[in-house]
Amino acid sequence: MSRKTRVLVVDDDSLLRKLVTEQLSRSDFEADPAASARDALARLRDADYDVVLLDIMMPDMSGLETLREIRKLEDPPEVVMLTADTSLATGIEAMRHGAYDYLTKPATLDEMEAVLHKADEKRRLVKQNASLRSVARPTGGGDEVLPIFCENPLMAAVVAQAETAARTDSTVLLTGESGSGKDVLARHIHSQSSRRAAPIITVNCGALPESLFESEFFGHERGAFTGASSLRRGLLEAADGSTLFLDEIGDLPLLMQVKLLHFLEQGRFRRVGSTRDQHADVRIIAATNRDLSSDVERQRFRADLFYRLNVVSLHVPALRDRPEDITRLVNHFLEIYRERFNRPNLDVSAEGRELLRNYSWPGNVRELRNCLERAAAISTDDTIGAEQLPFVSLSSSTTAATVGPSAAVPAPVTAPVTLEELEHEHILHVLNESDGNRERAAAILGISSRTLYRKLREYESQSNSSGLATEG
Repeated sequence: MSRKTRVLVVDDDSLLRKLVTEQLSRSDFEADPAASARDALARLRDADYDVVLLDIMMPDMSGLETLREIRKLEDPPEVVMLTADTSLATGIEAMRHGAYDYLTKPATLDEMEAVLHKADEKRRLVKQNASLRSVARPTGGGDEVLPIFCENPLMAAVVAQAETAARTDSTVLLTGESGSGKDVLARHIHSQSSRRAAPIITVNCGALPESLFESEFFGHERGAFTGASSLRRGLLEAADGSTLFLDEIGDLPLLMQVKLLHFLEQGRFRRVGSTRDQHADVRIIAATNRDLSSDVERQRFRADLFYRLNVVSLHVPALRDRPEDITRLVNHFLEIYRERFNRPNLDVSAEGRELLRNYSWPGNVRELRNCLERAAAISTDDTIGAEQLPFVSLSSSTTAATVGPSAAVPAPVTAPVTLEELEHEHILHVLNESDGNRERAAAILGISSRTLYRKLREYESQSNSSGLATEG
């Protein structure tokens, strides 16, 4: 969606007011007229403007008095004064009271546009900085941005499509298994886009309590609810002019799906407790490891939102389908842990590397990373051997045992387990290793506690058993 600067033109001269409004509207502005200071203040209470072009000499209330009232608003626009006084005193007085700049009549359209654009840029940056502080989250050591590895032709094709999509502002839906690198691809798309100068804003839809969704997304006004002691800007305002990455979009509550769809269609939203619309120019990238088509059929996900998100659809292949990338990923993670653990000679033995290449990785890249970090942490020397990769070794041994002791060469598995069965087995294994602690198991698996709970509930219903999803 393209963003235009919203300008309120305030002047008691009807001819000048109409001329300036029409000229700005033909350019990169949405301009509205106001015939008096009181009319302007009423409009500012009902709608959000980026800049006010304000005449100093008006009959009902002077421009300087109006400026002081505007600066008292909770979220004031920038103000550019219009004056017929060619002396510096008036302009300096206006800026002392908080005006961004002033223009002397008669100002040319080019001069006016240049100052309005600069004022809008200042307000956008101030709002964005305040929003980023408001939604900032502490980050851990696992948040390093991974490079894109695409030795595999299938992955290379996906990256090429992503880079093509990056040149547009179209909404992108990334699908793929948990841990396959959808977040990495989202950041890559942002880094190749025209919005790359601003930071990408990320939210895990499966990690936010449903009661906080609206306030987190849209922000809230002071006094909107108990404890709302000040204005808070939400994720959408933080992402204004940038990209908002919605991870685990399939976990978005139905009520929020309606409001997100409205924003995608209109480019407008309201903070909690507000009566006026806000605008934000946000590019949405969403990701899910769920089959949204099936969720639409089961009425767990809105069809209209699915179609709106599914403009550009990219499927990130599982790690088992791109074994060519495993070696480079192993080397990359080793570089991280060499520095983190101050062990410059840390490496994986040839046998260990072979195990890593042949393992099916139901947890994908995230599982590979966790496996290497765990091995690096427990290894007593600088070479990680097969004995430091117990789960990988056990899986490989189990596979070999199914072939039979008399087989001299591995035979192809004729009846492989399904991906769902592999995931089921792996999740239950990690949960058992975590002594039933769901929070710890979710952290090891790299998924949210909410997602783990949902999967355990599904396993209970499938096996007619109970107790998997109870608190541990």
